[in-house]
Amino acid sequence: MVIWLLSTVTLLLLTKACDRIWPDPPVVIKEYADTVKVIHAISPFPADSDSILSKQIEQRLRSIELLNMYEKQVRRRAENNSVEACKIILGNPYPNSSGYAMNDASSFCLIELKHNGPVIDVIYSFIRLDYVELINTLGVKIFHKDEKDGKVWVDYDQNFEPQTDKRDMLVRIIDDLPPGEYEIEAGFILKEDKDKKYPSFNRQKFVYKK
Repeated sequence: MVIWLLSTVTLLLLTKACDRIWPDPPVVIKEYADTVKVIHAISPFPADSDSILSKQIEQRLRSIELLNMYEKQVRRRAENNSVEACKIILGNPYPNSSGYAMNDASSFCLIELKHNGPVIDVIYSFIRLDYVELINTLGVKIFHKDEKDGKVWVDYDQNFEPQTDKRDMLVRIIDDLPPGEYEIEAGFILKEDKDKKYPSFNRQKFVYKK
């Protein structure tokens, strides 16, 4: 019995020593991004360094997350730069109108406003492609309020041609506005309203400070 016990202890000590000399294979974390394959190798640590290993794994995973976020931003910027902006409509496409009524655009689309250097980008994202077929014109209106007399002035009022084969559309205008606070209305008029005296301008309002 004593001989067996001594043999067992000796075997355990030899196994532990071998683990120190020939450690287990390294832990490898593999992460696949959309276009980039990221492989991180982590060096082996002794068994009593689990907390250090966990922290290093957490830091590496955070690095992968930041890399993926950066890659998505680069891809999004490249897509925005490659998008063709909608064409300006010259002249008045609503000669019979005496003004316009105001409605909310959220039932049809999401509208975003972005300041992109020397230009202002208005992005239309329609819920359905067949909704685009109902649109007669896109429009952007910019107003400012005179702080002295309280009057509201129109600084910009322009119509654009919708792109009937796309749910997402870009209207881009040059930002030559003087410093101040503005109200921007971005929206559209439906084909069914084009001959009305007061066509409905389905829009979303934004406050823009420069």
